Amino acid sequence: MPPSPPNSHRKLNGTSSRRIFLPTTILIIAILYKIYLHGFLVLFFNINRVIQPIEDFPSYECQKLSHPLLSGCEDIWLDGSGRKLYAACGDIQGRKGWSPGGNKLNVSARRGSNWVSVLDIDHPGSDGLYGLRKVKIGNSYTGDLDLHGFDVKEVDDGVLRFWMINHRPPVNGDTGELLAADKVGANSTIEIFDLDHSRETLEHVKTIVSDAVVSPNNLAVEEDGNGFLITNDHTRKFGALKQLEIIAGGGSVARCRTDSGECRIVAEKGFHMPNGITRGQDGLFYVVQGVAGKISVYELVDGEFRRVSEVDTGISMDNLFVDSEGNIIAAAFPDLMGMARAFDHPEEMAVATTILRIKKTGEVEGQGQYVVEKVIEDKEGKLLSATTVAAYDVKSRRLFTGSIITPFITVCQQRA
Repeated sequence: MPPSPPNSHRKLNGTSSRRIFLPTTILIIAILYKIYLHGFLVLFFNINRVIQPIEDFPSYECQKLSHPLLSGCEDIWLDGSGRKLYAACGDIQGRKGWSPGGNKLNVSARRGSNWVSVLDIDHPGSDGLYGLRKVKIGNSYTGDLDLHGFDVKEVDDGVLRFWMINHRPPVNGDTGELLAADKVGANSTIEIFDLDHSRETLEHVKTIVSDAVVSPNNLAVEEDGNGFLITNDHTRKFGALKQLEIIAGGGSVARCRTDSGECRIVAEKGFHMPNGITRGQDGLFYVVQGVAGKISVYELVDGEFRRVSEVDTGISMDNLFVDSEGNIIAAAFPDLMGMARAFDHPEEMAVATTILRIKKTGEVEGQGQYVVEKVIEDKEGKLLSATTVAAYDVKSRRLFTGSIITPFITVCQQRA
């Protein structure tokens, strides 16, 4: 038998390595696609989703309320007992460039301080603006407000306390000069105010600064009116890796105490850009996984934040609201691509919107059981466009919606 050529062993090994390498690579790509890309692409490109026109929902009569004080209202809070609606609003051109939650970090785009608007929800008035006015900020606070999500709770003697996310621009602590936010991120804080009803003025209580407040999007106050939970929609404040989190996932939940100002991360695994958060009437916390189409359900026991259930809606969502019947109202984005485009051209874009109602129907083996209903949808964004928050008032049967990038809010009256 003739001897083998000198390099035949290496050739066989090379061929064998290629035979192993190629299927392994394909397997890895398939796994990465399944874990990171499949769900994102389904949501981003509306695969297998039928978006309905608003005409399919004749039980609601909707009207836009256009006014400079109702532009860029990213979050709203409904005071059911006081019969008022509070909205965190801002100039939409300013939000177009300075919106850290949307990776918009152009400090020079800011256009003055944001504000809180208030409406009397039972009194539309002759102009249909519900007595619209701006809540005053007391002299106890002298800084600017770059508002995002907020929560409100009644504390001692009927005082309404506001916990508000403030995306302040970064500054040099020694010179006071502005820093490049795309290099260091926003200087985000939590501002706490008490509302003086007689003067309709927010008086500053405290500023909370913490390394655990990374990229805050929204917050929910605990039952005791002291602790509160914050969603960080990203793991990082800035950089290319932050941009990739829309695909690879990231983010966390931090818990803070109002009295001490201390904050710590209580959950940081399994998140996909968490944004909306609310405390349900069942005492559980509901956290939106921004671009995963899911709401994760958590319990807070002895300071530990544990996931106990999950609601798969199949659609990307933003903020949550709990109505007086305990149902969760979610503002959803059936057209993520359109939403992304609208951030760059808010004055030109009408973006599809979906409002969902999530009802808890019971418990099975410790897992919450939920039914997801479509309340209303606007395929062409005629009356509901790029909605980031929705609140439903059971008493008046009215739905109120706002958006960080529209110059109006929308009120929908449900017919009897």
